[in-house]
Amino acid sequence: MPPMFRRRQQERESSFQFPRTSSPRRNHRGGCFTWSTSISLALLALFWTTAGFLLGRHGGGGVASPLVPVDTHGRPSDALSSGEWAFFEGDINGYYNKLERDEHKRRRPAVITSYAVHRWMGPQKSTLEHYALVRRSLYELLFSDFPPAGPSAPSAASLRVFDAGCGLGAGLMWFEQHEPSWEMVGHTISEDQFQWITQDLPAHRFTARLQTYDEPLAPGDALYDAIYSIEAVVHSPDLAASIQAWSHALRPGGVLVIIDDFLAPHFSRDDPEVELFQKTWLATAVHSTRELSDMAQQYDMSLVRDRDIGVEYRVVPRNYRNQVPSLDTFKKGAHSGWVGGAVRQRLTVQGKLNYRMVVLQKKGGHTPDRHLAAQQQQQPPPQRKQAISASTSTSTSTSTCEAVPTAPPDGKTMDWEIKAELRTGRGANGGRVMPCLSAWYCCDKGHEYWDTLEATRTDSNSFLQLPRDLFGSYLTTFATHLTHFYRSYPADYPRTGQPKGIFLDIGGTGSTASGMTQVTSKFSHFAGPLDYWVLDSDPAAHKLSNAVVCDVDDCPAAPSCGYDVTFSFTVLEHAARPWLAFDTVARLTKRGGLTLHLVPWSYQYHATPDDSYRFSHRALTTLLEDRGFEVLAMGYDICTQPEKFLKTKKDEHYGTIWLTYVVGRKL
Repeated sequence: MPPMFRRRQQERESSFQFPRTSSPRRNHRGGCFTWSTSISLALLALFWTTAGFLLGRHGGGGVASPLVPVDTHGRPSDALSSGEWAFFEGDINGYYNKLERDEHKRRRPAVITSYAVHRWMGPQKSTLEHYALVRRSLYELLFSDFPPAGPSAPSAASLRVFDAGCGLGAGLMWFEQHEPSWEMVGHTISEDQFQWITQDLPAHRFTARLQTYDEPLAPGDALYDAIYSIEAVVHSPDLAASIQAWSHALRPGGVLVIIDDFLAPHFSRDDPEVELFQKTWLATAVHSTRELSDMAQQYDMSLVRDRDIGVEYRVVPRNYRNQVPSLDTFKKGAHSGWVGGAVRQRLTVQGKLNYRMVVLQKKGGHTPDRHLAAQQQQQPPPQRKQAISASTSTSTSTSTCEAVPTAPPDGKTMDWEIKAELRTGRGANGGRVMPCLSAWYCCDKGHEYWDTLEATRTDSNSFLQLPRDLFGSYLTTFATHLTHFYRSYPADYPRTGQPKGIFLDIGGTGSTASGMTQVTSKFSHFAGPLDYWVLDSDPAAHKLSNAVVCDVDDCPAAPSCGYDVTFSFTVLEHAARPWLAFDTVARLTKRGGLTLHLVPWSYQYHATPDDSYRFSHRALTTLLEDRGFEVLAMGYDICTQPEKFLKTKKDEHYGTIWLTYVVGRKL
């Protein structure tokens, strides 16, 4: 373990309940690091300065800054070894000492937002939404309820909560204001930030310790009901050890909430820009959520939530304006944190890093031990309890679920490519290729729609707007993710004596009962190296040898964890209870398997045999993430009628339709 983590017995505590006289500040603010806030110190400066300063264009008096060597794409070449930037070689304390000294004058003790320096989220560009998300997760999983409205409302119970990397104490202060009955404890290894908490913040009741978050319990401490860590996990010198320590510090049923940057699927830590991020940001724990989930399983914890809050809260357009910065203008000797902030922006905009909220829960029962009288008299709504427990049990069952095969890190993989084609479904390998979705509609018109609207709009209401990157081609998206997925399989798959996995096409035969012509192989070309099967409730499906005949809302005939890929194509809007259909999808999909779905958002009523629901991208995200999936892609595909149809056809068909697509991976 690095020396800066060895502040074992040098523990000091802050638990103030009365006003204090101010004490003189030391001239040298000796380097105090708090995990959650410290990562964000660089962000604070990035947000408060101009774009030119963000990219390093802050030389004074018109003097040009020396350039860092870059390649043709603006990426660094030999800068890592050239001494152009100021590195700290793993010394997190020194790294954040300098940043904290630079930013200290900007902070106001009475204003939490001045020292809660996370990324902006929501229309108000809030840096406090992170705490609200943590609080909501704790209420849902520990109380089966929603948080009370406003800080003055009575709390549900007195919890004991640990802030793993408490920074300047913003989270501790926020929770103290919103949940005054909760016992809050936070750890930091930064002396400077600890000094801010003890000498600058208003009087408070929470406890802050100058101690590594890998040692959450002091001698004699009770176990915690919950632990949260915001933008701090990425710095862990050994993430598995941190997870183990936190699991041991939690009560059975306790909850761990992590908000941080995670490596996106199909990207490697060996990517040169990811390696640069690790060095400049001291990001020693760049992991995927799948890796985190696997670690948690070893220490009696299960993944119950995985939300891409970067997409949900539009972090890229709000924080980065969809721009990939160049790295060629940083001054010689610049703090590597400024470089790291720009590298993180590049990786996030490019989709190599995802900003996510991951929630883990320790196995076993949990009963909060100090309920307030108000909560004792008012039980949570039964239907809310049922919905949450069902979601949680679906997620935790993944520990016994068979995983899809993957090649070892140094092993050869399959070289498979799925073509972005739509086929008729009649004949070998899917039949002939179709140029459009149907005779009525051709798709992939989203960017054209967005660009035309931006060029001609007369009004602008933010609550109506969607970012351009939320529009795309469902076919291209599906084909791309399936290609990446199959290329993770071992080159010798399936091995001798090993059965093939299965691609399950839900609703894949068409409703002959409604007068449609049966199809038998419409997406068989999507199956790649897998066997192609269909699941359908249509009576005619009984004639097929590769069919499971049942209602997707309730299908005991299909084996749990029996399918490498689950897929549906404009089917789930017909489900009577789509939340049950997604329960089935979660049960059937293997661990690590893909699930891909296309559903209508704006579309005419079409009873084949019934038509029940429409889905936004947020709806699909929630339906998957609540069931233990990581959302890899989502968006809208807009389809329009060909010119000849507009002139010759007229019925209930909409002139323009919106389809929603989603791709998820089971954790």
